[in-house]
Amino acid sequence: MKKQIIVVAAGVLFSMVNAFVSMYMGMKTGFGDGIAILLLFISFIIVTAAGVKSRSKSLICIAAIIVGATGVVLAYTDGLGAIIMSGKPFTVPDYAMMAILVLSGTIGILFSYYFTDYFLKGSFPWPSAKVMASLIDMLTAEKANVSRRVSIIRMGAAGAFSGCIAGLRSFGSLPEVLGSVNLGVGLSPMMAGIGLIIGWRACIQVALGALASLAIFLLFESPGTNYTTHMRNPWIFSTSISMMVMTALITMYIVLKPAAVSFITRLRVRSRAVADGGALYLRRGDAALLVSIACAAILMALFPRVPAWIFIICILVAVLFMVIETRGRAEMGLGVGMSSFVILLVVGLAFDDIVPLVVLEGFVVSTIMTFSLILSIQKQSEFCGVNTKGLATMTLIGVITGSIICVPFMKFFNALFGIGTASLPAPYSIMWLEMANTATSKIISPSINLYLVLLGAVLALIMYRYKMSAVSVALGLMLPVSTCVTIVIGGILAWVIEKKGYLKDDNGITASGLMAGDIIVSIIASLRYL
Repeated sequence: MKKQIIVVAAGVLFSMVNAFVSMYMGMKTGFGDGIAILLLFISFIIVTAAGVKSRSKSLICIAAIIVGATGVVLAYTDGLGAIIMSGKPFTVPDYAMMAILVLSGTIGILFSYYFTDYFLKGSFPWPSAKVMASLIDMLTAEKANVSRRVSIIRMGAAGAFSGCIAGLRSFGSLPEVLGSVNLGVGLSPMMAGIGLIIGWRACIQVALGALASLAIFLLFESPGTNYTTHMRNPWIFSTSISMMVMTALITMYIVLKPAAVSFITRLRVRSRAVADGGALYLRRGDAALLVSIACAAILMALFPRVPAWIFIICILVAVLFMVIETRGRAEMGLGVGMSSFVILLVVGLAFDDIVPLVVLEGFVVSTIMTFSLILSIQKQSEFCGVNTKGLATMTLIGVITGSIICVPFMKFFNALFGIGTASLPAPYSIMWLEMANTATSKIISPSINLYLVLLGAVLALIMYRYKMSAVSVALGLMLPVSTCVTIVIGGILAWVIEKKGYLKDDNGITASGLMAGDIIVSIIASLRYL
């Protein structure tokens, strides 16, 4: 019991540290990268010193608490920053905001139960989860195990190479991109590592999307077009969103059809039981989800004054984006992050004030991120051969921690630096503020084109018919071409390795080293901004 308390205490402490760094880096540079991997190493030292026997399970529990807190905090950082920058009064009391945050994460956790089999028992590669699992296996490996010692050396060599590239890039000795973002090659070993893990077949699909993106850039845009403007082009934005939404609808049909049949069957059985004098009841998970949604709807209606019917619609829309976000993480190791744009641009037309709109948008994003991250943690646990029991509780502890610290941290940053100033420019808060103002002024975004939405839906159906991933193609369409080129280079290496029989039984170790080295050195280099 004492050792369990140590694990939970370490998780809570490190979740606060990671959330603080992630919030600051997100508002300082636009990249909300935390120091989760560094904290993983420190956690290993702590659990080893405490004599914890199940070190792999302990590290995964700590990671679950960290991602639970970071998910809800990052979901609201940019939105709360936008409200602060707008100068509009924020009348939601701190205690109500904390309760709203807790409910958003709780709903995400409860929804994940309905999709566990689909995402965890499917053939998705889960690159990021594999990286973290490889690190945990490396840390907890027995010294006498020769194969694991070789894996450590291989991973260390890949990490050292990747770290050198990342270090040179971080301090300006190497450029981020050879050429331009829209027409060049990225120098990110992490992206090459993703290509190695997802394999050459998935990389071909990414390449198809990247080629379409390149064609749009060359045919319809000027050479000086930046990436943000390119991404908002309706050929990119409308088509890729439609492809992902249609894929999510197909996925939901596959997942929810048997669940609905099972629910109807159970309902009939219970109805007969009631007719015979028994009691009608819901499963605890179903009841908890319904109660959480009802409580959240009441809080959102009372404080930020979000109409209940709009909130319920957004929860239904959120389920679509839960699937989209998780497919992105499961297939490519990348968060899609498009839900915020859709909520602001479409649902925003029903609002006259940005405050309730941005609070609602943050709620949806928090729910989506928590849903996706808990499934990622569970997959990470499977990769490590560890039982997933208790991970939902650990994630919930993280959600509660993040909910408590989010608003005080935002107030601290604003008082110390001033959000939106040169010291803390908060680029995404500026973007959210602009989009929210546009939506509340009842102007439909030029990024949305109904004909291209229809085109994207048709393409997704065709790809599903031929067993292609529309999500991978859509990500190739949305990501910078330079990033896609690096991923495809990793895919080419994966093809060569497969053909030549190199790196047998590697299980993603080399790719994990490339990704981890890049991430760790980039994070350490970014700490100079603190």
